[in-house]
Amino acid sequence: MLNGQEENDAILVQRLVAGENIALDIIMKRYQEPLFFFVLRYVHDEDVAYDLVQETFFRVYTRAEKYNPEYKFSTWLYQIALNLCRDFGRKQTLRKFFSLSDQSDGTKAKAEMVHDARIEESYDTEVEIDKLHEEIARLPHKLKAALILYTLEEKSQATCGEILGISQKAVETRVYRARKVLEQKMAGR
Repeated sequence: MLNGQEENDAILVQRLVAGENIALDIIMKRYQEPLFFFVLRYVHDEDVAYDLVQETFFRVYTRAEKYNPEYKFSTWLYQIALNLCRDFGRKQTLRKFFSLSDQSDGTKAKAEMVHDARIEESYDTEVEIDKLHEEIARLPHKLKAALILYTLEEKSQATCGEILGISQKAVETRVYRARKVLEQKMAGR
């Protein structure tokens, strides 16, 4: 059963299909920020995240007639974004594989190092967080998607399952496996 927000979303999509482009503006205002942060957590690049969110809304616009109002609109929207993130990741992997130059896009030059104990402590923490983000980025898509949706986006297992097209138990298993992989990788560093 759909609640008021979801019914409203379904009506907006119907209006979009009927040619009312203002409905897309309303959908974008409602979902742009949370969708952006979800995509950003997946790709770790603001410019790319912005582009992928725009592509997501473009696909909503061009494929609105394919939306099934029996299901949550937000689930459909996040599935589109997740597929775009996965495709982007595949393209990045291929680019790195075929690249002749050694690109170290994961490393960032640190500006000035001030020799203060507190700053050095925060630097260590920042380095650990950067390493964790690198390891999350290296996770297989299935594990990474479940981990980001459940842990970082704080979506319920049921919602994660709907977005990923798997059972709640499978979400639980994938999040557990992702955490175990990350623990092993971080312990080995």
